[in-house]
Amino acid sequence: MPEDDLEAALRRIVVQQQLLDQRIVALEQSRALHAWNVLYRKYSAWRGGVPDLRTPGDYESLLHNEEERCPAVDPGIRFAVSIQGGNDAATLKSLQAQSYKNWELSDKGDAIVNVHAGDRLAPHALHFYAQALARADAAYADEDCTDMPLFKPGWSPELLLSTPYLGRAVVRRSGADLTNVVHIPRVLYHRAVTRVIEQKTPQYSMPPDARMSVIVCSREPRRVRECLDALRRTTSCELEIIVMHHLGSGGDMRRTVERFAGTYITYEGPFDFARMNNLAAEKATSPALLFLNDDVILEHRGWDVAFTSALSRSEVGAVGAILDYPDGTLQHAGVVTGVGDGAGHCGRFQISSDLWPWLRMSREVSAVTGAMLGIRTDLFRKLNGFDERFPVNYNDVDLCLRLRQAGLSVLCLNAGKVVHRESQTRLGGTTYEERDTLYKRWAPVLAKADEFYSPHLAPTERIALRMGNTPLANLVATR
Repeated sequence: MPEDDLEAALRRIVVQQQLLDQRIVALEQSRALHAWNVLYRKYSAWRGGVPDLRTPGDYESLLHNEEERCPAVDPGIRFAVSIQGGNDAATLKSLQAQSYKNWELSDKGDAIVNVHAGDRLAPHALHFYAQALARADAAYADEDCTDMPLFKPGWSPELLLSTPYLGRAVVRRSGADLTNVVHIPRVLYHRAVTRVIEQKTPQYSMPPDARMSVIVCSREPRRVRECLDALRRTTSCELEIIVMHHLGSGGDMRRTVERFAGTYITYEGPFDFARMNNLAAEKATSPALLFLNDDVILEHRGWDVAFTSALSRSEVGAVGAILDYPDGTLQHAGVVTGVGDGAGHCGRFQISSDLWPWLRMSREVSAVTGAMLGIRTDLFRKLNGFDERFPVNYNDVDLCLRLRQAGLSVLCLNAGKVVHRESQTRLGGTTYEERDTLYKRWAPVLAKADEFYSPHLAPTERIALRMGNTPLANLVATR
C-alpha cells in the first residue's frame, strides 16, 4: 500500500472509531432516557433551571480540566490591565493569582486587557491571552457567570452584525484593530452579573441587478406548487424557475412549471440529488443559484434580500437559512462537522439553547444544508458543482467544505420564517460508500473540533455540555 494511501486509511480509522463511540453514546442515552429526564428535572429545579447541563459537577470538572492544560508560553508580552468601574477586591485577587506575571495596572502596554469591577479572570487567563497574541492581533475567550458558561464560536463577522458576541473576555495588541482575531475556546473570564444577550436584526440591501435561478427537484406536482407559490409571495427579486421532474413524464408537473413560466426538465433513474441539481444548473442563466427542496416553504419576505446581498460579497461562498419544522423546532441552523456520521445539524428538534444562544442568529458556519442553499453560478461551475460521488448525502457538506478550503466563508442566515416539512420521524441513513468517500476526503477536518462550534459541547445534534466524568460516560466506557 502506498504511503499516502496508508496515511489516509489510518485517518479514516480514527474518525470511524470516534463516530462509533458517538453511536454507542447515543444508544446508551436512548436506553436511559426516561431515568435521565427525571434526573434533569430534579437537578434543574434544584439549581434554578439549566436544562442543558447533564449532571451536577460537569461544569466544575470542565473548569478544572481547563486550568490543568497550560502549555509553556514566551512571557515577552507585557499586559496593561485596566479595571473598569474602580478597583474591586475580588478582581484584584484574581489578577494577583495569575500564573503569567508580566502585567501591571496601567493603560499602556504591549496588549490591553479590560476587566470590569467585580469580574474575575481565570488563573491562567493572561497565559492563554499571551499564547494567542503570538499569532494574532486580538483574541477573545469564553466566559461564564457562576455556573452558566457562555461558549463562543470562532471569528464570525456576520454574527457581530446581530450581537456583540465577543463579550468582555477580549484582549488586543496596543493600536491593533479587529482584522486578525482568534478565539480561545476556554472559559477565562468570570462575570459577577449574568450577561444579557443583545440582539438586533442585520440590515441587508439587494444589489440592483439581483437575479436568481431557483432549482427544485421533485416527483410531486402538489409540493412544487406549494413551494413555488410561497416563493413568489415572498420575493421581490427576479427569479428563473427550473424544475427537475424525477421519474416524470409531464402532465400536472409540466403544467405547474409552465404556470410559473419555468423550465421543465425530466430525469430518469434512481434519485441522485447531486446529478439532478448539476444538470439543472447547466440550464441556469442567472448570476446566482438557489437550490431549494420542494418541501421548503418560505413564509416571510426579505429572504431574497439577505441571500442576494450576502452572495454579492466576494468573500462569501455559499449561504443557507435557518429552517424550522412545522412545530417550530429547529430543522437546520448550520451544519457542524464531527457530529453524527461526520456532520450534523446543531440544535435539531430544539427551539433554543442556553448553552448556544447564537443558534438562531446569522453567522459563519462550516456548512449549510442543500435544502436551501445559495451560491454564485460562476463559482458553482468553477467547482464542478456537487460531487456526484455523493448522490444523496453529504453533497452539500462537501461543496461547503471545498468553498471553505478555497478561503471563502459559508453563512447561515436568519432570513425570516422558513419551514422545512422534512419528516421528523423518518429514519436517517447514509450509505457506506458515501461515508467512506467523506472520510477519505475530509478526515483531517472531521477529526478536529468545528471552529464555528464549541469543543465543550457534546458531539451530538442535541446541544448539551460535553460529557466528562459522568455516570453515563463511565457506562459507555465499560461497554
